[in-house]
Amino acid sequence: MIDLKVKINVKKRDGRIVDFDQSKITAAITKAAKAVNGELAPTDYTLIESISDAAVATITERFTKDVRIPEVQSIVEQALLDAHQYDWGEAYTKYRVKRDIERSKKADVNYNVQKLLDRDSTVVHENANKDSRVFSTQRDLTAGAVAKAIGLKMLPPAVANAHLRGDIHWHDLDYTPYMAETNCCLIDFKEMLNHAFASATPR
Repeated sequence: MIDLKVKINVKKRDGRIVDFDQSKITAAITKAAKAVNGELAPTDYTLIESISDAAVATITERFTKDVRIPEVQSIVEQALLDAHQYDWGEAYTKYRVKRDIERSKKADVNYNVQKLLDRDSTVVHENANKDSRVFSTQRDLTAGAVAKAIGLKMLPPAVANAHLRGDIHWHDLDYTPYMAETNCCLIDFKEMLNHAFASATPR
């Protein structure tokens, strides 16, 4: 691991500025290597450290303050190619592109509506209290799919990214941030308290 002579920050896609951490580069290369080789030998780990050091050396040569994530990734890819680790490089690139695609899909209205049309279980079974075969429920689900995609774009980038990563959960994204109320605010508490939630036998 290289000791940085100057402090370098990393600018994330959502605008956050974080400290540069070489261990994340090493971990990403290790994941790519394991995807290709399976169990790694001690010599593999030595090579991974060498490639990681080469990437960091290039970063410190080119940047003195902030470096963006795509720039780091491009440098790591080139370091893998320079080390003639083409299969590792391909695995690293595929994983990175896959994550970028997944991130974009969740904010894509057309993609989310298509999932509903295809009756994707993560969409049609999201609420067990609603029968997704009923037209009114399908209409609500369609509106919700569109609202969630647009809602992600309305949230501050750091918040939206944290939601997509699973670090936090933005409750009822199909209602907020459009309005102050959420799905929970729509409950008829008077009806619930007077007549209970449901009744197995007619009252």
